[in-house]
Amino acid sequence: MEDTEWTDALKKYGIIKEEPKIVPDEEIIVEEQPNNKKIDPNEDDLDDLDEEFLRSYRNKRVMEMKLESNKKIFGEVFEITAANYLQEVNQAGDGIWVVLLLYRQGHQLCHQLQEIFKELAKKNLETKFLKSIASTCMPNFPDDNLPAVLVYQNGKMIKQLIGPIIFGINSITNEEVEWIIAKTGAIKTTLEEDPRKQMIASRKFYQKFNEDSEDSD
Repeated sequence: MEDTEWTDALKKYGIIKEEPKIVPDEEIIVEEQPNNKKIDPNEDDLDDLDEEFLRSYRNKRVMEMKLESNKKIFGEVFEITAANYLQEVNQAGDGIWVVLLLYRQGHQLCHQLQEIFKELAKKNLETKFLKSIASTCMPNFPDDNLPAVLVYQNGKMIKQLIGPIIFGINSITNEEVEWIIAKTGAIKTTLEEDPRKQMIASRKFYQKFNEDSEDSD
């Protein structure tokens, strides 16, 4: 079906609004009938158009509904252990992004990431956010590499985000974690640039400010 026909049909069924248009009488009166009935020249064509439109629209809606029903909705962070690691991570489902946080209890930065994961899970309902105490899933995983984030899709590891090199030492913001994970493709973000650039610029400014202050003493 041509785009114009599709648009006309959408307008006809009230799916999109049509601006009022005045049509001269001479364009809609084909011939004078005994009962003075006005005939729409497009009336015959609309029968075929109606049938084609309804079939196309119905098929489109059925497909959309199937896609919606197939989407996984998560919205929270799930705790896993070695016992269900394979099921929850490697067998999560076709096309499902899995973001797993390995952490240690009592670790400041690990605790921050757990809280940030809760917020990201609420914003990215189709991404599966998991967390696990590192020693329960990977007994030999070094504490120096915590926190660590492992990103999977279709049972394959896509990215490893390991420790202080990625997440810093003392603190990290929600925006920074969102940007880091979004770069893997696992979630979407509205951020237009790496927020860590602003942090680095600020640190350099304060460092320069402190150095100038010390020189002036």
